Parts: sequence; structure tokens; C-alpha cells
Amino acid sequence: MRKKMKKRTAVLITILVLTLAACGQNGASGPSTEPGTDQENNQPNEPEVIVKEARGTFTGLADSHTIEVILENGEPQAYQFGESLMEEISILQENDTVSLKYEEKPIEGEDTLKQLVLIEIIKTGTSVGTVPNEDDDNSESRPATQELTLTLEGMTEQKEASIISAADGYSLYVFDIFTFNPETGLLTMDVDPNYAVQIEKLPADIQLQEQEEKGTRALAEYGEVEVVSEEKRPEAMKDASLFLTAKEERSGTLHQYIVKELDGSDFVFNIIIPVGEPSEGFVAHVYASLNTIELERE
Repeated sequence: MRKKMKKRTAVLITILVLTLAACGQNGASGPSTEPGTDQENNQPNEPEVIVKEARGTFTGLADSHTIEVILENGEPQAYQFGESLMEEISILQENDTVSLKYEEKPIEGEDTLKQLVLIEIIKTGTSVGTVPNEDDDNSESRPATQELTLTLEGMTEQKEASIISAADGYSLYVFDIFTFNPETGLLTMDVDPNYAVQIEKLPADIQLQEQEEKGTRALAEYGEVEVVSEEKRPEAMKDASLFLTAKEERSGTLHQYIVKELDGSDFVFNIIIPVGEPSEGFVAHVYASLNTIELERE
């Protein structure tokens, strides 16, 4: 009996030893779970996020979380933005120039398309010819709007006009009945663009006699040229250096060639006044606007 028990015990011990040895071998071949191993490094990498910069002109919102910008190369681009940029974007106006920082994120399943997400937007100025905010540097001494005095049908009244910057380095206040092209200096009446004035900033070495000869040649094709004396000039242009007129015989359209010094520089105004109902209102508004011209300071 004792011999049988000893034999069974020996067999059980042998089985136990073999089992433990097998477990030890399996554990050695399995992955290590101890701290400091490379288990985390074997995880897939996140897609790379690229931060880029750009400059352009703000044109508005495409939706509540997307802005549109015309880049300096003329390409339109859309950028998404989050709640953190709401305040900066809310103060932007159409045609404000801006600098951008944005993330370029890959879109899953798309090889060429990227998601552009704003991380910073800064207003750098206002495009030429647009109405700036009052805190813009180039309008520091002039408010964005101003009440101008003009005389209509014998009555003096005040009317609001907005400041616009021209490419020639000056600004003026323009009424909402006009359209001003800052690149060409052409001011036209919205109701009838034939009512117009071409503004030209003259060189510093202007000779008035040369301007009179030039103006006379320009107006001679329309009719007999008259030099208007100070006594006969409209009140708003009495202090002009030169005032010439000519009238088209067939249509009655009046052409004026006026040279006037404003803010230390000479300007010439080629004014076209057709015969029609808008004539009086056009002249009064145009003279009031032209008299607000000032040079822009750096």
C-alpha cells in the first residue's frame, strides 16, 4: 500500500513540474506588460497637422463657422473657425485685409483635399477705396463718416458722407448717391453715371498757365471755352485757382475744368453735368465732396 502511494505522489509531482515549466515558456514568449517597455510606441501615429500662414482680403462669411478670403495671388479660399475666434471675426468688414495662421489637416479618404482651420486672424488694414474703421491708422485724424454742409434749392442742409481712400494718396468724403473708383479717381452719380467728375492729383511743380492751356484744349472739343471769374463762380469753388467751362451746343451738357489747391496739393477736376433733373443735386453734392479732399499721412 505504501509503495503505491509513493508512486502516485511521484507521478503527481512530475505532472506539476511539467505544467509549471510549460507556463514559464509561454510567459517568456508573450509581450511584456511592465512599465517602460515599447508597447505604447507601437501604436499608430496620428496624422501630422501642418500650420501655415497667408495674407489676403476678407470677403465675408460663407456660413456661421466659415470665412472666405481672397488671397494675395487672387485665389479665393475658405477657412473654418471655432468659437475662440468669433470676436475677432465679428469686427471684420468686407474688403478688410487680414493675415492668417491656419492648420492644414488631411481629410480621411481624400488624397488631395485638405481641411483649413483658422488658429489666428489679424486685421492689417482696409483695402483701397473702402470705408475704414475709425481706429484705422490711415484715418487717425478723420472720422469714418462726417456731416457735410450743402445748399439744395436755396436751402442749406447737412448730410452724412463716408470717407474713402484713393490710390493717389488722398481721401475724401463721398455721399451714398455716388460711386467712387479709388484706382481711377472717377466719381459718378448712381442714378445716372453720365454725371461724373474725374479727379487728378497734380505734380508739385505745376504751372497754372500750363494747366489753363491744357484745360482749354480739353474743353474746346465741346464748345467755346470760358474763363469763369471769381464773381461768377459757385460759392463752393470761389477760391479755385482756375475755373473753365464749355457747353455742348446740341445736348446742353456743361463741362467744367477746375484747378484747386487742397491740403497743400493741387488737384484738377473734370466735371460733366448733363441737362436733367439730377443736375442741381449733383453739383451741390460734388462740390461738397471735393472740398473734403486731404492728403493721407503715413
